[in-house]
Amino acid sequence: MKRIAAWVLGLVVVAAVVAIAVVAGLRVLRPDPAAAARAGLAAERTEALPDTLGAVVFTVAIGALALALVIGVSLGLLAGYLGGWVDSIVNRLTETAMAFPNLLLAVGIAVVIGPGLLNVVIIIALFTWYYPARIVRGATVSTKRMTFVAAARTVGARPRRILLVHLLPQVWGPLLVYGTSIIANNIIFEAGLSYLGVGVPPPTPSWGSMLSDAVTSGMYQTDIGLALVPGIALVMTMLAFNLLGDGIRDALDPKGRR
Repeated sequence: MKRIAAWVLGLVVVAAVVAIAVVAGLRVLRPDPAAAARAGLAAERTEALPDTLGAVVFTVAIGALALALVIGVSLGLLAGYLGGWVDSIVNRLTETAMAFPNLLLAVGIAVVIGPGLLNVVIIIALFTWYYPARIVRGATVSTKRMTFVAAARTVGARPRRILLVHLLPQVWGPLLVYGTSIIANNIIFEAGLSYLGVGVPPPTPSWGSMLSDAVTSGMYQTDIGLALVPGIALVMTMLAFNLLGDGIRDALDPKGRR
């Protein structure tokens, strides 16, 4: 019953986040003309279609997750299966990447390569790939010693088949839980970059850029919703995907099914 409640509540909040994205886009699309004139808000900054706001936010988050999974799963499988110097190199890479302050270094890279949707996706993936790599590496090390993997080697299965057919399916459970949690983190990451002006460039809408526009222009003093709506959307997003992650984890937990 608790698993179902978590799933349902998470899905409801995700739907609410999408609704907030549309509402926030409408507010950006139709600001108060007098307040906009007093604040000197550029007209082209408010021409974005309202239905693109949620699309851009989730495109960045899911795109960065997909790229991080491709890199992390590939390196984790190779490190866990081959071991030896390959495992040592991948472990040193992940430890080195995790040692840097993510947002500070991401801002520096974004300043060098410039803002852009694809650039933001790549930057976020560069600072999240090591999480799936560590998850997959640990699962592969424990799984490769199991009987069905030894049986596959006995019948002459090639390493590529063992990796893709026998080992990869065993790690999807932890990756699903990771994916739902990291989507929310990716959205927060993108919002931080956009707030600082190095994320998705205008006139493409973003929750971070909406907050930045509301604060720097001073329009939040006449219409608090311009800052409140994207802020609530970010909080609800974190809550929604964390609840979904908890529901997936409980559903995949053998003890929880008893």
